[in-house]
Amino acid sequence: MTIDNYKFIESNSKLFLQTEESNFAQLLINRTIEAAFCLGANGKFIYVNNAICLLSGYSREELLSMTVDEIDVDFSPQLWSELWQALKLHSLSFESRYRSKTGEIIKVEVTVSYAEDKGQEFCCAFAREKNEQVVELCQALEQSKQLGEQKQRFVSMLCHQFRTPLNVASFSADLLKRHSHQWTEEKKCSYFSLIQLSIKQISELLDEILLFGKAEGALLEFQPREIDLNLFCNEIAFQVELANNNEISINFISQNKSITADLDPKILQLILTNLLSNAIKYSPGNNSVILELYSQDKNIIFKIKDTGIGIPLEDRERIFEPFYRGSNIDSIPGTGLGLSIVKTIVDLHGGEIFIESQVDVGTTFTVTLSPAMNN
Repeated sequence: MTIDNYKFIESNSKLFLQTEESNFAQLLINRTIEAAFCLGANGKFIYVNNAICLLSGYSREELLSMTVDEIDVDFSPQLWSELWQALKLHSLSFESRYRSKTGEIIKVEVTVSYAEDKGQEFCCAFAREKNEQVVELCQALEQSKQLGEQKQRFVSMLCHQFRTPLNVASFSADLLKRHSHQWTEEKKCSYFSLIQLSIKQISELLDEILLFGKAEGALLEFQPREIDLNLFCNEIAFQVELANNNEISINFISQNKSITADLDPKILQLILTNLLSNAIKYSPGNNSVILELYSQDKNIIFKIKDTGIGIPLEDRERIFEPFYRGSNIDSIPGTGLGLSIVKTIVDLHGGEIFIESQVDVGTTFTVTLSPAMNN
């Protein structure tokens, strides 16, 4: 990039600022736009833009009469000489400290590149102030954006999840109203069953949303009591199998014949039921799911393994976010709340949850809890 390019950028910045009517908007833009400047081989300023003048407090004329070591606290003529040689090989990015005209020390992030134009050697630099207030503002804006995206996904998910059972119930009721006098009792019962199933699906969805709200608001009470974990896990496995019409078996494996620990049975049931149900949902065919239990260093560890579709690498960092669903789930129904609820509950009770997964191979969730344990 030549010096003329920088002048073009600066003139456009001026034009943009002139069109802004808000003083606050002008201040924000002036404080966050990158300060651009060019230095000659001797470290002397040969070009500066408005932003570097605002940042340093010096006028354009003052800066153009100075060398970089006069305002950069971390620079010396010797260091500049070494940096200049290094810049001829590759661009550099680093943190530095500038002393403004008033004596204020300003921390900046600097990116510097070597350039040559019409036989003149110089370097082009961009400096961005490490302003904590600006950083916090940007973080808050990003969080607000993410929250908005989550709400949008939530509304879309609700419409989709509620629409299917509502349509089934409405369609079945309409058919019964028009044709019940012609149908056999068996056929009428089949449509009544569809209506009951739709109502159950809607009820379960509402329960999940309410549970998510309680988990997010830390409103779930923790009431631990001594549990025989082998017996407890066997019962959970049986219940999940039954709820899924015994389509996939759950193999329970325990390290010891007897493991007892002080845990909240309701909360533990939420964790295991969600993870086992997910493992079954995303496991095609009749592949089995494994629930493994063992103790290690006074911790209780649960592992839920499946041989299902797996979770793509790009989805794993976000898989515990509310309403987020993997990119390879196709038409498999779900709210995107289950794993978020599990992660929130585990975190609230000082536990940890880890995930290992490979696409088309399977997924393993490991939950570690630290109760008062007897085994």
